[in-house]
Amino acid sequence: MLVLTATATVTLMALLLAEQDMKSVIGDQQYAVLASTASQVDAQLTARKVLLASLADTMPLSAGDSPAAMQDFVAHHPVARKEFVNLHIFNQHGDLLHTEGDNATALMPLPPRARDFLEKVFAQGEAVITPPYKSEITGQPSVMILQPVRDGHGKVVMLLGGSIDLANSDFIRQIAAQKPGKTGFVFIMTQDGTLLLHPDHRRLLENINARPGYNRATEMALDGFQGWTEATNKAGSEGIYSYKRLHSTDWILGSRFPVDEAFAPMIEMRRHAVLAAALFAGIAGLMAWLAIQMLLRPLGRLHRNIADIRTGSAGIDVLPRGRRDEIGELGAAFYELMAEREEAQKVIRDSETFISNVLERAPDAFVSCENTGIVTKWNAAAERTFGWTAKEAIGRDIADLIIPEDRRYAHRAGMLNFSRGVPGPMIDARIRVMAVHKDGHGIPIELSVGALRHDGNYYATAFLHDVTDRVLYEQQIAASEKRLRTIADSVPALIAYIDRERRYRFSNEHFRHLMGIDPQSMLGRTVAEVSGQAFADSVAHLSEAALRGQRVHYEREGLRNGKPCQMMGDLVPDIAADGSVTGFYLMALDITERKNAELLQAASEKRLKLLTDNLPVLIAYLDHKRQFLFLNATFQQWFGIDPQTLIGRHLVEGIGEDHYATAEPHLDLAYHGHNATYELKANIGDCLHTLETTFVPEIAADGQVVGIYSLTHDTTRMKEIEERLKQLARIDTLTGIANRLMFEEILQLAILRARRNRKPLALAYLDIDHFKEINDTRGHGAGDIVLKEFASRLLACVRASDTVARLAGDEFVIVFEQVASVEEAARLAAKIVESMRVPFSLAGLPRHVTTSIGIALHEGDEEAAEQLVERADSALYTAKRNGRDGYAIAD
Repeated sequence: MLVLTATATVTLMALLLAEQDMKSVIGDQQYAVLASTASQVDAQLTARKVLLASLADTMPLSAGDSPAAMQDFVAHHPVARKEFVNLHIFNQHGDLLHTEGDNATALMPLPPRARDFLEKVFAQGEAVITPPYKSEITGQPSVMILQPVRDGHGKVVMLLGGSIDLANSDFIRQIAAQKPGKTGFVFIMTQDGTLLLHPDHRRLLENINARPGYNRATEMALDGFQGWTEATNKAGSEGIYSYKRLHSTDWILGSRFPVDEAFAPMIEMRRHAVLAAALFAGIAGLMAWLAIQMLLRPLGRLHRNIADIRTGSAGIDVLPRGRRDEIGELGAAFYELMAEREEAQKVIRDSETFISNVLERAPDAFVSCENTGIVTKWNAAAERTFGWTAKEAIGRDIADLIIPEDRRYAHRAGMLNFSRGVPGPMIDARIRVMAVHKDGHGIPIELSVGALRHDGNYYATAFLHDVTDRVLYEQQIAASEKRLRTIADSVPALIAYIDRERRYRFSNEHFRHLMGIDPQSMLGRTVAEVSGQAFADSVAHLSEAALRGQRVHYEREGLRNGKPCQMMGDLVPDIAADGSVTGFYLMALDITERKNAELLQAASEKRLKLLTDNLPVLIAYLDHKRQFLFLNATFQQWFGIDPQTLIGRHLVEGIGEDHYATAEPHLDLAYHGHNATYELKANIGDCLHTLETTFVPEIAADGQVVGIYSLTHDTTRMKEIEERLKQLARIDTLTGIANRLMFEEILQLAILRARRNRKPLALAYLDIDHFKEINDTRGHGAGDIVLKEFASRLLACVRASDTVARLAGDEFVIVFEQVASVEEAARLAAKIVESMRVPFSLAGLPRHVTTSIGIALHEGDEEAAEQLVERADSALYTAKRNGRDGYAIAD
């Protein structure tokens, strides 16, 4: 009975300890799976946030004006349309635009609770995930990611929302599929207990405590608990509950594994073990109880020693090795096994550390992947090359990191073959491909891929060398060669390279135009083969001199298309580093036209002199000493000066000291190689005229200015017309007051005066209430009468120092200078509002016309004119919202 009792007790205790350890293992395993699933959900939500943020950065502000504008924007971003069930825009006017299928529509005004939440997001200015709601479009539980859209000043002007269908989203279905066991399930709830995922779809968007009863694990999770625990649900069924909170939102991811199913093997094992132990004890108890007493003592000591080693409270030296029995042999064998294991682990750790250090310090990027494409290694060179840190890259698909989008399908197909053991053409080969940096720009790389088999799976290892500089250098060389070829083909001269055997190695396109020979057909052929032996003999002395290292220049008669022509050429020897001549460059020009031009130059100069003498322009030429070398007859006509008397004399003697003092700085500029123009007033006859003089430098081949052409026009009439046009361009033709152009000039000057004199300034922005109704009912003629009367009354209400301007349509502005306070601005505005209440007369009938005014006071040196106008315009809209026929002052 003692053996039976001891055996049963030991068996039960061992089973209880084993059960406890198994429960811990099952619970830890369940929680680890749940934590991994939570990381996937966080990654999915974060990816959608990043996608929505990138859309918001590229969204034009016009997308929130109409459904059509939004649809046009969404159509250019199919990736976003795929990732979200619907896209929405909430603008500052309170309109909600959304996409449904292939269309975009505007919904009815939002309920107050939803509007309040969106206005808080506007104020907060950060991306948020909304509380769960039942979608009006799909009828399914949904959440929406809201991303602020900012204008150029950083102000939030719209909210871009992407809705996620929690019932049909791919990653939600993946979570639901990862249920523990056969009857267990995974669920998601919010911080306040609202169910987002549950196998019973009727409970979605219902509070988890809506059903009567108490579940300790649920309350622990809502209070912040993370981990696993055993608890009884409201139906009285025990289960293992695991909870993990998501980092990206306030959701709680949970799972339930029924205890009956989780511990069924263990319960069956316990029953069998108890029966077996009882049977064994009953048969062997009587015979072995003495032996057990003797044997269990060293075995228990060995068990304790092993337990101490397992917990780390003792080393392997505590194992008994001196005993000469089975316990001693077992202890010695276990000691040797543990010693070998520790030594092997140390060697493995040292080897792994060495290999990791070698790869981490490699000059080229090193990446290793599973056969699914998931990154397992990412060294420092990879971080520098592609911009992704190792923390960001490891665990992600290599295709999403560096593979161009148009190559990802082929890449995944290759990885699929790789996972099946088919190596593919890229393995053990060095190829050049394009990769993608984190910021989106392409990177040319030289790729070496290897295959590694471990634990029955294939792993891909790759060294990636950034060849951006090499590609750029190759492109520069190709571009340089192309430019040189283009230049040579574009030069109107024969250009060729001839080697020592008198064979053409290069010829430009001008051979075709001048001699009718295809330049490509000349390559590799001798001069005699291309142009005949007689021609080769006639230029042989020139070629021989060039091949001796002499530079040759010649002029000779030749034939062009069978007609005589005059040719001029140069032969330049190509001298190698050792001083030998490997060939020579040929450049020959057809100078027939130049020769003919020299004969025509004299006649041309005569005609030019006749032409310049009859132009109504003063034309002169000055040498580098500023002396006249040429003057046309206009000098005689304008000033009564004989041009010939000024030849060889200094400019100051011809135009006078006063005129020369004005012209001198412009003349200095011209003598430095720049065109220079200036104006001055001068008397021609009895009238004062405006003269515009332009100095044009004549620049020699060496870049030196050898002379100056002086051209003087009488621009008096043109200046009068220009001044008249400038004045007309600044006045509103209908009302006779300043227009937008003049207003912008005056406002800038007024702000400068306010800053300089420290005097206050105010701007009023006005329009006529219901002016469109006047045009629609009385016609545009009546509208013009109202506009003119309105401008007249404004002029009567302002001070002499103030400026009234019409911007466009019925929009008017008033610049009030030296406004002492807000109260004074208010009095001025009230005066204008009151003056407009007097009925207008249209076709003999009275018409009541009112105005709305927005006033903004200049806030000091930091505020620009555009900001002041924007604040006044905003105040005008405030006055309109307050009921029109009044004014509002900007804060």
